[in-house]
Amino acid sequence: MKKIYLFFTLILTIFGFESVAQNTLTLDQAISFSKENSLEAKKAENKKENSYWSYQRFRADLKPSLSLSGTIPNYNRAIEPITQPDGTQQFREISNVYSDLGLSLSQNILWTGGSVFLRSSLQQTNILTESDGVFYAGTPLILGFTQPLFGFNSFKWRNKIEPFKLEESKKEYAEKFEQLSFQTTQRYFSLLLAQINLKIATQNQINNEQVYQIGKGRYNLGKIAENELLQLELNVLSAERDVSNAQLSVETRRLNMNSFIGLPKGEQYELILPEELPTINIDVDIALNQARKNRKQYLSFKRRSLEAERDVTRAKRENSFNVTLTGSIGFTNQADQVGSIYQNTQNQQRVNVGVRIPILDWNRRNSSVKSAMANQRLVENTIQQEEQIFEEEIYSLAKQLPILRARVISTKKGDEIATKRYKISQERYLVANISVTDLNLALQEKDNSKRVYLNALRDFWQAYFQLRMLTMYDFVEQQIIQY
Repeated sequence: MKKIYLFFTLILTIFGFESVAQNTLTLDQAISFSKENSLEAKKAENKKENSYWSYQRFRADLKPSLSLSGTIPNYNRAIEPITQPDGTQQFREISNVYSDLGLSLSQNILWTGGSVFLRSSLQQTNILTESDGVFYAGTPLILGFTQPLFGFNSFKWRNKIEPFKLEESKKEYAEKFEQLSFQTTQRYFSLLLAQINLKIATQNQINNEQVYQIGKGRYNLGKIAENELLQLELNVLSAERDVSNAQLSVETRRLNMNSFIGLPKGEQYELILPEELPTINIDVDIALNQARKNRKQYLSFKRRSLEAERDVTRAKRENSFNVTLTGSIGFTNQADQVGSIYQNTQNQQRVNVGVRIPILDWNRRNSSVKSAMANQRLVENTIQQEEQIFEEEIYSLAKQLPILRARVISTKKGDEIATKRYKISQERYLVANISVTDLNLALQEKDNSKRVYLNALRDFWQAYFQLRMLTMYDFVEQQIIQY
């Protein structure tokens, strides 16, 4: 019975009667699923949102700020030195409650780096000793400013750099989804090749088992030596190991695929060959121009150059002669009642000029400036090198893609020829015109041709999505890729 079972198993294998998986997954479906459900897609969303709110925080720093502050109350009971009218001090026991409340409106000035403010405040002191009393003081209105005259203007530089960061985040978000297409394609073909290898290993196991059974019959008839029979048995054992290894490879790669695109870990499916190739005409100049317009990397080059220039300016300004001018003008008063504070007010003016002049810094300023300038040159050279490498990669892919497409067509034809040859060998084997060895050779040739075709197909699709990722341009629809 075992021989009959093996014989029919061999016939079913030869004629390709294999079970068909109910669940299938195409490359397009896998890519769409990864963009909707993968953790990488969710991380891209989070990063984009974080960049947006970071930019909004910067914009808020350039808008007026209104704040209310105060101390309600501040109780103090202690013995403290009190200055007398003649200038001497005497220690007296004091007990009072102090409260204050202030409302302030401030505005940073973008182009000067200074700030202006409008403020109103009120203070109350409640004496709790024998000479009880409540006293009020306040500034109904004060207008003031702070202005560094030769300092580093951080607002001006942030206004130049922050918009680049926001645009970078938008482009990075779109690029991440194209990167998902590329990474999904890699995992898709990794699993697809493993599934094909499992089919090949399973067929080889059946064939080797059949050959071994035939060999045992011939050995019993004395037609082959024991050494040849032992070799056939080793082939069976080797085929069993190949099946086990192939099964492990499929499960490992399927788990990796499911985890990446967001499917349940135990989800089972059969992958479909993406054999329909897009017809594309790639102009290298168009590819390079689209990359310059669409890629985050080129915005990053400009931002990094600006940041290096900013660092040079900061090194020159922060360690040199600095003057800070502050001033205010307004009204002030003190009274026994709150309402009186706002009547018959007195003028108040304040002007302060702060000066910082480095006299001996042991060459600190010069070293900081030289270091910043050296870093600026390094950044410029690094950017130039990265741009050159990036454009070389795009140029190489644009030239390779038509060649890879032609290779797919060529290897597909080779696969069809090998498949046709194998079918002829099947028919000849059934009428005993060729040996099992010749049939196995035809089977191996068919399997090898299939692997070569799959590798060519994988190389094309990976290059195709990589070029889309590097240029953010759809060469089929001839339009910019946006998300």
